Amino acid sequence: MKHKNKQSKIGVLIDRLNVGGVEKIAIEEVKALRAMGQDAVLVVLRRKAVVPNAFPDLLKGVPIVYLDDRLPRLLRFSLPFPVFNFFSTFHITYPFLLPFVVKKSEYDYFIVHGTYTCFSAISLKKIRKIPFSAFIWDPVSYILERVYSKNFLSPVMWVLKKIAYVLDSFVIRNMDKVLVGGDAHNEFIRQIDPKKKIATVYPSVHPLKKLLKKKDYVLIVTAWKRGKHPEYLLDIVKEVPGIRIKMVGKWVDPEYRKEFTQLLKENKLTKRIEIIGEVSEDELTKYYAEAQILLQTNDDRGFGMPAMEAAGRGTTFIIPRGQGVCSLFADGEDGYYTKEKDTKTICSHLNRLNKDKNLSRSLGINAWKKVKNNYSWEQHGRGLLQVINEHS
Repeated sequence: MKHKNKQSKIGVLIDRLNVGGVEKIAIEEVKALRAMGQDAVLVVLRRKAVVPNAFPDLLKGVPIVYLDDRLPRLLRFSLPFPVFNFFSTFHITYPFLLPFVVKKSEYDYFIVHGTYTCFSAISLKKIRKIPFSAFIWDPVSYILERVYSKNFLSPVMWVLKKIAYVLDSFVIRNMDKVLVGGDAHNEFIRQIDPKKKIATVYPSVHPLKKLLKKKDYVLIVTAWKRGKHPEYLLDIVKEVPGIRIKMVGKWVDPEYRKEFTQLLKENKLTKRIEIIGEVSEDELTKYYAEAQILLQTNDDRGFGMPAMEAAGRGTTFIIPRGQGVCSLFADGEDGYYTKEKDTKTICSHLNRLNKDKNLSRSLGINAWKKVKNNYSWEQHGRGLLQVINEHS
């Protein structure tokens, strides 16, 4: 199948529209592909999301298909699996149901995000003959070890690791090409299938054309939930005199926000650590652009969108080493890389940049120029089209 000389019907497939970097990337992919003349649409397995009404501003003008709208209401039923944050029964049931509501010729190709989403993509490939390539941001094996290793007894964890490896192998071997945002998991992918082709397609941002005046705060951006460890910020502010942190992002569990707010009150840190919460994309851009520094404390091994977004707004960063985004910038020239939760090194960089505003400004400008001159969503879209065009 060749698509170079005709418009392709491309589905960018995700499981749900939640608040996160993966969903934002998927939305931007649809926009980029449509701007290049392709018939691209955002395809969502399940309408009901963990976080309702995610990205209302980004989704304006983006065509969306919710596949489970085509199912009888009774068959849309789903329950989350205990302990696991985002794994639900629909990830298992929809692969058996959705092929009956998707036509064979409805899509030429799927670009898929998420390992669990791949279960449905594999079913659609086998039954409806729709090929796909998928971004492996973080394999199940990696997430299980990193996030859930303390939740299970050793014998149970051993069994779960075996199951996770089987699932990762099943997914990787059944896709046409593995898409990645960096080389963090390439060794693992080659261990599963040495012959599998891997394509690196870096996410991007919309860089500012003109930089804004900086304000005196450190920004940290994520979808806040248990496992993101916001409590660690208390260790940071105790070691960096005068630092002020703004926490931006949706709190998935409102009760967790109440707990953390109470913790700040008890430690008399409400003036030094400010919870902003969910903001629009325009507001987020302004927060990035006016921050002195972007701090990321949790390792987002698959890529690490906050640093890319900060760089596109002229803001330097301190982030965990080894993420996909680290391949795009230079340590010490655009920002700083540290080991995850290396408090001594993180605080050393924060103190230096907090005292030397010219240095932080200079690093941010360096990072901004790299994004502006080398990375764009159009470039990302071209990378995806190349993958699709190479399919035969």
